[in-house]
Amino acid sequence: MADLPEGTVTFLFTDVDRSTELVKRLQERYGTVLAKHRALLRAAFAEHGGAEIDTQGDAFFVAFTRARDAIAAAIAAQRALAEHPWPDEAPVSVRMGLHTGEAYPAEHGYVGVAVHRAARICTTAHGGQILLSQSTAGIVDDEDIPGVALRDLGEHRLKDIDRPERISQLVIEGLPGEFPPLRTIDQQIPLAGTVTIVLAEGRRMMRLSRELTPDHFGALLREYQRLLGELFERMGGREVEVSGDSAMAAFPTAKQAALAAVAAQRAVAAHEWPEGPRPAMSIALHSGEAGIGWVGPAALRCSDLCDAAEGGQIFMSPATAGLLEDEDLGELFVRDLGEQQTRRTHEAVRVHELVVPSVAETT
Repeated sequence: MADLPEGTVTFLFTDVDRSTELVKRLQERYGTVLAKHRALLRAAFAEHGGAEIDTQGDAFFVAFTRARDAIAAAIAAQRALAEHPWPDEAPVSVRMGLHTGEAYPAEHGYVGVAVHRAARICTTAHGGQILLSQSTAGIVDDEDIPGVALRDLGEHRLKDIDRPERISQLVIEGLPGEFPPLRTIDQQIPLAGTVTIVLAEGRRMMRLSRELTPDHFGALLREYQRLLGELFERMGGREVEVSGDSAMAAFPTAKQAALAAVAAQRAVAAHEWPEGPRPAMSIALHSGEAGIGWVGPAALRCSDLCDAAEGGQIFMSPATAGLLEDEDLGELFVRDLGEQQTRRTHEAVRVHELVVPSVAETT
């Protein structure tokens, strides 16, 4: 491969986020969408002097002589993707990772740890997000790029990379800047310390099963399960379990769990379900010290709280409410409902409710 940048090179990896889901939704139309995605990205790379090293499926590997050019190309590509009129049911969202380091041209591209580090950084990102290694971020700090800021996301361990990497996010004016936690090895470590369990249980499901045909109900239930499972994973949930009309996940912080619960209620409320009765769910949160045998009792506590709630409500134990007291929850607020009786056991449980104005107005 001729005329490749040598010495200190900035590598850019890109990948379509959740491409398998796009294939399922678009089916034969995915080929057209993929071709447009490639055209938009190639135009951005060419404009800023990028050398396309490899393309596999929906992923690109590109090299740049200057970090500034690589960053400009990534920004241009994300803007082009955001402005393109994708199918409503399947917008294309691309994650990107950049790293600057020493690498050496070879017969089929490059060799060197820098290539692997850039690729791993890309895999930790979410669709629409641009992540930079410490070396690339340091170069950005030294240059003035209008409409762009850096957000330090801290150190993260990357798969098959010995040294932790300090990762920064490129925040671009006019584009989304808030994303779930990075998909790093740290997200796969078993939970320890104080954690919060989130349990979502379906409401109206018996009614739906009676009023809909078996095929219709089965399709609705599968979509409901997919929606919750993917959302909890995106929001940083671990040990995610989805069974029947229930979904459960553990979160490292109470605030993270609360935001995931809110996102779940909003997603179910806003989803375009088939005509007819719509699914609803109650959600419960409980916090405690993780340990052997802890999850079972915590899940039962959540189940009792769910049992006391109506569809659209988010209940929590006093332990979780206490952890949220000093957190900034924006428009959300927690109120003490006192003791509530569960439907199943008729026992009284102390309940706090997380009030979500936009959901409360639609349920």
